[in-house]
Amino acid sequence: VSKFAKGKSWIENRLADDLEQDGRHYTANLLARKGTGVQGFRVSVVFIDHEGGADVESALPNAASTAEVHGVTRDLQADPARLQSMLREASAAASG
Repeated sequence: VSKFAKGKSWIENRLADDLEQDGRHYTANLLARKGTGVQGFRVSVVFIDHEGGADVESALPNAASTAEVHGVTRDLQADPARLQSMLREASAAASG
């Protein structure tokens, strides 16, 4: 696959390989997407269920630049407790 396959409108970074919540295991990825009506990038963390269940998503504040996206990535990679808290809150919101 060419390095140009994804445009500059999409950034995806791995934050954590294995987070556990209620006996289920998740991988956490940061997604930043350029969108209509947004200056910079819409940013969210997507928790992907290892067992194939529904993904859980947590929105973050928008980022103005790719440098800001990478800064948020570094901050979250260094703070597994915050990721765990985000997963817990997003799971509770998703389950109603």
